[in-house]
Amino acid sequence: PWSNIGGTHCNIAPEYMVNFSGIPTLWQKSGYQQQLKVSRKQLMTGARFRSITTYHKCISHLNNLNYISYQPTYDSYEGSTIQVLP
Repeated sequence: PWSNIGGTHCNIAPEYMVNFSGIPTLWQKSGYQQQLKVSRKQLMTGARFRSITTYHKCISHLNNLNYISYQPTYDSYEGSTIQVLP
């Protein structure tokens, strides 16, 4: 799905596409593992988000569009699970 994220039928706002490049980067660094353990801080830094609200809106939107499956955790040491969907 990431290769056509900017396609003509895309429902993702341009600022989300530009700013949320952190997930594909982390996915690539993991060797394209199906599930990633990530922290909010790690994703916000990679995506250049400054607002937690924007982060949550974006990750919820990607989850609702089935680009990812997101299981949040409230333990900053454990990290949330993101699964990149085909």
